Order: sequence, then C-alpha cells, then structure tokens
Amino acid sequence: MDLSGESTRSGYSYSRTTFGMNERMSYNISISASNETTTLNPAAILRFTIKVFLRNEPRIPIHYRSSTPIPSQTFFQEGLCFLRTLLSSLSSHRLFSAEAIEDIVESVAFEVRDIFQVDDAGPSSSEYQPPEIPVCVVINVADNSMLAARQDPAALTLRMVPATTEAIETSVKKSTVVESGCYCSVCLEEVVVNGECYTLPCNHFFHKKCIVRWLYTSHTCPLCRYPLPVSKE
Repeated sequence: MDLSGESTRSGYSYSRTTFGMNERMSYNISISASNETTTLNPAAILRFTIKVFLRNEPRIPIHYRSSTPIPSQTFFQEGLCFLRTLLSSLSSHRLFSAEAIEDIVESVAFEVRDIFQVDDAGPSSSEYQPPEIPVCVVINVADNSMLAARQDPAALTLRMVPATTEAIETSVKKSTVVESGCYCSVCLEEVVVNGECYTLPCNHFFHKKCIVRWLYTSHTCPLCRYPLPVSKE
C-alpha cells in the first residue's frame, strides 16, 4: 500500500486527508475535528461519525456509524480496538479485506492522535464537565476491479502516480455549480448552488483544494479515471 497525506488547520477546525490503495481498491480518508485546542483533558469525549462511500455512488454511504463516543484517554490507549469495532461490518463487503480494514484503522488512529494530545494534569474534579469533540471520518473508496476491466495491468499500476504540475495548472478549470444536491467527490461535502467549483476535462467537478491535492497523488479523475499527463522520468 502507498500512503501519503496532507493536513490543514483553519481557526479551531483541524483536517487531515490520507490516500491509500491495495489490489481491490484505492481510497482516501478525510478526518475533520473542531475544538478550541488540540490539548485535551483525559475525560474529554471524542464523538466519532464514520461514513464510507463508493465513488460511483457518492450520495449513499455503504457504511455509517454516528455519534459514537469515547474518552480521549481511552482512545489513546485503545483506539485501534475501538475503530476496528466501528468498521467491523465492512468485512462483509467484497472490497474490504482484513488487511485493508486494518490499514484504514491504523491510519485513522494515527491521524487523530497526531491532531490531539492528552494532558494528564487537566482538571479532574467531580464538577468538571468534559467537552465533546466531534470527529468526522469520511472514507471514499474506488473499486479497482472496475478499472482493471478497462485497462491493462501496466496502466493499473500507474493509478497513484501524480500528474505533472503543468497538467494540473492547465486542466483544472474554474466553474460554477448550477444544481442543488451536488457534492465534491473527494471530500463528499456539498457544493452550494452558484458556488465556486473546479472541473477536469471530463467535466467532473470538485473543490479546488480537494482536486489539486488529489492530483498531486494520482493523475486520474477520482470518479471516471480520466488521465492527466505524468512525468516521463
């Protein structure tokens, strides 16, 4: 598996995106959380929402777990087991091998632990009301077998090769959303009507930061696999 990631911080919102792939699927994991600080009291509650989507069906999650709480100290100690439980039902889906689920579990645990830290010296009186921090995990999955049916094995191995900077600058075009209920297929957040979006030559649209970040990891459209030029080196 080949993983790479990028993180951003805006105000009190923290987000991470990690990319990965195996023989059955390629995927990106977007993690976002909001809190006034990244240093948490051990009793602070991390409240997880996890959604898993297939890229060709971006509006219907194949897996959904909402409002699942865990004390931050417990997550730092037992986060892997906690996440395995939340994602256990994915094992019944043909795309998710045990190894793939474990890769996702480890990636999510690592990123959350990298965003936050626990301060054992924080307040612990009986009157202390621990805050709840929402943590949203969106896993966006592409079925490699659908791509393999249309491509030769050599082309399939190039899936996660980045596009050239020149190709990104010339191929990503500014556009405007004209219909309601439209979503960026990378982060799966809704793009508002008349809102700014960016398209590829295949006419699929995204947030600019999402598609640029994606193309620096993979040279193909996340939805249809339309290819952009790659370096010949």
